[in-house]
Amino acid sequence: MRNKITRKLILYFFIIVIANSLIASGIFMVLSRKAYVDVYKDDLARRADNIAQGIAANMDILTSGEGEAAGRGRRGEGRSDPNQMRMSPKYLNWMDQVLDGKVWLIYKTDKVFQRGNLDIQLSYEDLSDHEKDAIDQAFEGRTITTESFDNIFEEGTVSAVAPLRDTDGAVYGAILIHENISLAKGFIDSAFYILLISVLSGMFIALIMVVFFVQKFVQPINQIDAAAKVMIDGDYQVKTDVIQDDEIGDLARNMDELASRLEKSRQEGENLDRMRNDFISNMSHELKTPVTVMKASLEGLVSGVIPEAEIEDYHHLLYEEISVLDKLVMDLMELNAVKNRNFPMKFQEEDLISILKDAARSHRILANERGLEMMLEIEDPYHMMDCEYTRMRQMFITVINNGIKYSDPGEPLIIREFKDGDKVKIQVINKGKAIDPEDRDHLFESFYRAKDAAEKGFGLGLTIAKEIADRHAIDLHVLSGSKGETIFEFVI
Repeated sequence: MRNKITRKLILYFFIIVIANSLIASGIFMVLSRKAYVDVYKDDLARRADNIAQGIAANMDILTSGEGEAAGRGRRGEGRSDPNQMRMSPKYLNWMDQVLDGKVWLIYKTDKVFQRGNLDIQLSYEDLSDHEKDAIDQAFEGRTITTESFDNIFEEGTVSAVAPLRDTDGAVYGAILIHENISLAKGFIDSAFYILLISVLSGMFIALIMVVFFVQKFVQPINQIDAAAKVMIDGDYQVKTDVIQDDEIGDLARNMDELASRLEKSRQEGENLDRMRNDFISNMSHELKTPVTVMKASLEGLVSGVIPEAEIEDYHHLLYEEISVLDKLVMDLMELNAVKNRNFPMKFQEEDLISILKDAARSHRILANERGLEMMLEIEDPYHMMDCEYTRMRQMFITVINNGIKYSDPGEPLIIREFKDGDKVKIQVINKGKAIDPEDRDHLFESFYRAKDAAEKGFGLGLTIAKEIADRHAIDLHVLSGSKGETIFEFVI
C-alpha cells in the first residue's frame, strides 16, 4: 500500500514544527537580549545616580588634599568654586577598582573630562553629536543610558551619564560610567544553548507524535480505500467499519450507503434480468398454442383438405384464437402503461366509495349468473382521495372478477370497507378452494397461474391490478381466511 499521504502529512507537520521553533527561538533571543540590556541599563543608571549623590554628599572629603578643614572653609564661604571641586585622581582610581568599571567626571564650565589615570585624555569636542547630546542632557539634570560611547571605549559598551550637583543642588558636572556587557552576551549565549537543546528535544518528541497521529489519521482513510477496492471487484456487501464524528466519518458513512445501494441495485438488476427472461419464456409459451392452432387451421383451409361443411367452424376457431391474441396484446400494452412511471395518470379528487360501488355494480349480473350473492358491507358514506377514476375502477373490477371466478357456487362474495386506525381497508372475500401458500407468493407475477387453475387466462390481470395499486400508494396483498376464504385486501 502506498503511503504518500502519510509521508506528505509528516513532512508538512514537521516543516511547521521547524518553522515555528525557529521563529519562536529567534523572537525569544531578540526579546531576551533587549530585555536583559534594558534591565542592565536601568541598573547602571541607578548606580550612576547613587555614585553622583555620594560624591555630592562627600565632596569635602573627595576633593584634593584639604580634608575636613578645607571642606568646612568652603562650606562657610557659600557656593564653592567649581574649579576647586574637582575630585582627587586617587579617589577616581579607587572608584574604578571598587566598581570594576571606568568612571569619568565631566565639568560643566570648561567641559573637561577627568579620570584617575591622567594619561588618558578625552575631549568634549571630539565626541559625536549623540555623545554630546548625552552629556548635555546630564548637564540639564537628567540621568540617561546610551550605547553611543562604544566607538570610544570598546564595542559592546553601555554607558550611564548622571548629573553632579553641589550643596545647593545646582548641576556643576556629570559622572560617566561605562561597562562592557560581555556578561549579558555570555548570558544570551547560555540561553541560546539551552534553547537549542530544548528546541531539538521538542522537535524529536514532536516528530514521534506527528508520526503517531498521522498514522492514526490515515488509518480510516486506508480502511475506506480497502473497502473501495473490494467494491471495484463487485462485492457490495463490504463495510468500512469507520465510526467517527467528522468529515472522514461522513465519507465512510457515504461509502457504506453507496455500497448498500449498489448491492440493492445489483439484486434489482438480477431480478429484472430474471423477470425479463421469464417474460420472454412466458410470452413464447402463451403465443405457441394459438399460433400453432391458427397455422394448422390455415394450412388445412389453403390446401383444400377441409370439408365444405367444416370450413365455417374453422373460421370461428381462427376468430377465437385471434381474439385471444388480441386480448394478450391489449393486456401487455395495459401492463406496460401502468408499469411505466413516466406514463402520466390524471389524478384528481374522487370518492373511493363511489368507485368501489360502481365496480361491484358492473359485475353483479356476472355473479348472479354464477349463482353467487354479492354482499357489500360499507361503513363510510364516502372517502375522498387523489386518484385516477378509470384505473381505480379497473383495479377493483379485476379483483372482483377474480373472486367471482374462483368462488364456489352458492357462496357469497363479500366486499367489505372499514376503518382501521388512520387507514381505510377494502377486502374482497370469496369462498372456494384455498390458495396454496406457494401460489399465493406468486399471484401478482406476470403470466403466473396456479397449476390446478380451472379458469383460462394469461396471468396478467392481477399483475396489472397490483401495478395500479402501487401507482396510487395502495398496499394490495392476499390473505387466507378460515373455512377456505381467500381475502384480497387493499390498505389505503
